[in-house]
Amino acid sequence: MEITQPVKNQLGNTGLQVTRLGYGAMEIRGEGEGRAATAKQAETILNAVLDAGINFVDTSIDYGDSEEHIGKFISHRRDEFFLASKCGCQFDAKPDGGDGWSPHSFDHENITSGV
Repeated sequence: MEITQPVKNQLGNTGLQVTRLGYGAMEIRGEGEGRAATAKQAETILNAVLDAGINFVDTSIDYGDSEEHIGKFISHRRDEFFLASKCGCQFDAKPDGGDGWSPHSFDHENITSGV
């Protein structure tokens, strides 16, 4: 069986070639909604993503332990992927109890502290 590399496209006007299929790291957030991934599972998943040729990894400050796992388990492969993070999330914000979403703030201070 022949394994092909994922298709890449240019990201906007950056000149960067990113795979059409990216990996959303929400599922390696640890405890919380959905299935909880252990650190060992996160390591396996992240390396499998890169081994498969996917070079776009998406995370967010409100994805639990995902940012820590990315740093711990694939930072030694940093030249193999682009890391995208959402902004507006507030560090340690809890869901508001209504729709289950944490409040977001897109002001300069919050975005800068999140980055």
